[in-house]
Amino acid sequence: MDENLIHKLKAQGAWALVTGSTAGIGQAFCERLAESGLNLVLLSRSNEDLQHQRAALTARWGIEARCIPCDLSSPDLMSSLHEATCELDIGILVNNAGAPSYHGRFFERDAKKQDESLRVNTIVQVQLLRHFGRLMAARGKGAVIQVSSITGHIVMPFMAEYSASKAFQLALGEALYYEFKDYGIDFLVLSPGATRSRRVNFGMEPSVVVLEALNALGRQPSVLPGRRNRWTAFKNRHLRSRRRAISAMGDFQRRHLRESAVKKSD
Repeated sequence: MDENLIHKLKAQGAWALVTGSTAGIGQAFCERLAESGLNLVLLSRSNEDLQHQRAALTARWGIEARCIPCDLSSPDLMSSLHEATCELDIGILVNNAGAPSYHGRFFERDAKKQDESLRVNTIVQVQLLRHFGRLMAARGKGAVIQVSSITGHIVMPFMAEYSASKAFQLALGEALYYEFKDYGIDFLVLSPGATRSRRVNFGMEPSVVVLEALNALGRQPSVLPGRRNRWTAFKNRHLRSRRRAISAMGDFQRRHLRESAVKKSD
């Protein structure tokens, strides 16, 4: 990594907290931040995965790391996080974890899962930003990376509430980019497209996505990594009429649902 970038990250504080740390983009953030010399608070559901990650990061980079196994939908999430981190100088928050996307017709999806997805992707995200943002503001420095999605830039039929929650994260984060500057806090919204992970075997490499985000931190309110992703978002938002853009994405999603149904029946 560039020495200037390393210096910028380390200047925020001794610790970084990454939600959804054990896979994909979250895991790549942990590698980059550990490479910079930052200690890490690792947050994910699986304690076993967290312990493996902690061992690998501390052995490779010589940092400290703490594991917090938890579910973002847990009602006692914030009290547990406060208790586990109250004595740490957390200078960077990577708000990466969120509820998964559910594909299907709006009325056919489970209402409880819809409600939980919306809560985790909106209310819980605000709670995390408020808690750690206030601590950073009191210190007069810090950085927040809110991981949204390209779907926040594009209307997505058949995953309507998910894309709406990502649009909420984008709008909220870009507004807080301006507000948080008054407290010395850098804020960036990261809106990745398809990214390789345990469940996805196509798209951009997580390390590339993360490096683009870290380089943009403190320079701009949001970043959408990858030329193809930027073109897709721009085309659907500005070059097509709203009706045509919605129809194009709806037709694409409808084909995807049909193909998935065929695969399940085979």
